[in-house]
Amino acid sequence: MKLLFNDTSGRLGESVTTGIMRITWLSLPLFCGPALSDSFNDFELLLRTTVSITLWAFWALILLSTLLPTPISLAIVRIGAPAAAALSVWSALETGGSAAGIIGLTVSAVAASVAISASLGDRFSDGASYGDERRFLLRAPGPVLLLFGPLAWLTSLAGLTLGPILLLNRNFLFGTLVTLGGLPLSVIASNAIYQLGKRWVVLVPAGILLHDHLSVGDPTLIPRNQIADFSPAKARTDALDLSQNSFGLSLEIRCVTPLSMMLKKGNRKTVNESSAVESFMINPARPNVVLAESHKRGL
Repeated sequence: MKLLFNDTSGRLGESVTTGIMRITWLSLPLFCGPALSDSFNDFELLLRTTVSITLWAFWALILLSTLLPTPISLAIVRIGAPAAAALSVWSALETGGSAAGIIGLTVSAVAASVAISASLGDRFSDGASYGDERRFLLRAPGPVLLLFGPLAWLTSLAGLTLGPILLLNRNFLFGTLVTLGGLPLSVIASNAIYQLGKRWVVLVPAGILLHDHLSVGDPTLIPRNQIADFSPAKARTDALDLSQNSFGLSLEIRCVTPLSMMLKKGNRKTVNESSAVESFMINPARPNVVLAESHKRGL
């Protein structure tokens, strides 16, 4: 099989993407600050000061997260960077499409695009690795990518910000109710985004580990001597589909003998059922890099 990518290029891509994310976010106040400052001119002093302090704290948290690549940092970056882009859209509209507003929107859009990229996801996922292992992020299920993911992102932001904004505008009763109801919803939605970033295929010396709470009840090891084939899935394969209806190229793992797996069953995926599986499909975010690393490890 001719590999279209190699692991060295995969590592390089992760490093470059992470560097772009850090530099873009570090420069964000310079490019977005002027338009945001103009947008806040009509705010009362208390509201303007509170919003400014909050945005600086928010910026510092995201910057720290880019410097410490871990799964929880990935969730923070993937919530925060698109939020900055949304704020820049509002700022550009408030300033009447000024040059400063357009520049701020462009830079924040770059940050948001890099934040949701596959290479950044793999870099932050691999930040949780230890020893001689390599973690690769699995793609989000199709329905999550199209609907539930954006809804969770919106809920996490709205639950965190709407209540305090109402309180700062002296709407104390409604603001208190929204804050008390919104904060728990924000925590739940943020945790859902975090959990999506903990779905991995892990290459370890002993073989391949599937760590996916949506597919299997427990992390499942496919021992090295049990792997008959690991390659792109065929169009009409009979392999069990564990890709969760995600988009993109699926990879198929075919076992020498049936492998016992604790599969998630039921509409809500809450029932664990032991099954003997001969082959199954997964959908990593960068299948070519996964195959290159597997080839390197003799898998």
